[in-house]
Amino acid sequence: MVIAGFFAIACFNCFEILITLLDRFKRPKSLYFWSMLVTTLGILLHTIVVLLRYYALGPNFILAVLTCVGWYGMVTGFSVVLYSRVHLVEPDKTKTRWILVMIITSFCVFHVPVTVLFLGSNTRHTATFIRAFGVYERVQLAGFCIQECLISGFYILESLRSLRPILAIKLPRERQIIRNLVIVNVFVIALDISLLVTQYTGNFQIQTTYKPVVYSIKLKMEFIILNRLLCLVQHGNNNDWYNLESSGARFLVSRWSGTFTTGLPGVAASEQAVTT
Repeated sequence: MVIAGFFAIACFNCFEILITLLDRFKRPKSLYFWSMLVTTLGILLHTIVVLLRYYALGPNFILAVLTCVGWYGMVTGFSVVLYSRVHLVEPDKTKTRWILVMIITSFCVFHVPVTVLFLGSNTRHTATFIRAFGVYERVQLAGFCIQECLISGFYILESLRSLRPILAIKLPRERQIIRNLVIVNVFVIALDISLLVTQYTGNFQIQTTYKPVVYSIKLKMEFIILNRLLCLVQHGNNNDWYNLESSGARFLVSRWSGTFTTGLPGVAASEQAVTT
């Protein structure tokens, strides 16, 4: 029942995200949109294939390969989502390049070895790979969780630093928005910790079905984070334009027009269309 419940929640969240994504992004050209799309499809694929493997409803090795493909999209795809929104608060690519390098490195260090061990353990040579897979499975999960925590932590710090000029002229409502941004990011980190707990307490079957639920919830949180951030810079305190300079980020805020532009390369028109 627990596994079936996790499957239903993950699938429902994915379909909801897909509908919202395709509806709100009017011109899907940005890295943020495509990484969100790939991650959502990866979660959906991983969820369905894990269920099929659990009930032995298909060729085991083929399903194992599809599990890996979905896992790539779900885990590394989500890290790319985090990376793509860092540019909203820190446009300097020299400061964010280390995040991209970390994502590529973790793919090679964690995805590739686990894929070899996982596929090997699903052949007739299971005994040769299964023990190493059990050890490295825990290592990669911790590694990816640490990576996501680092990116989220960087985002929180840069949000507080880069948006300080905006907060200086805003009302308590806007201060509440930035507090909500921090709370949502902390919640995402808490989800990662809960995933680690299921793995390190020996609940492997629960962990494999709980993981897509965690990532689907974290992906839904992305819309909240982006909407809150754009809402913060969209509403001015009077009818004048404010030109706010912060680390190269130039926000033009207008209460009359309800629009904003920014010098940030990561904020395309498609991201601006997300606001409600």
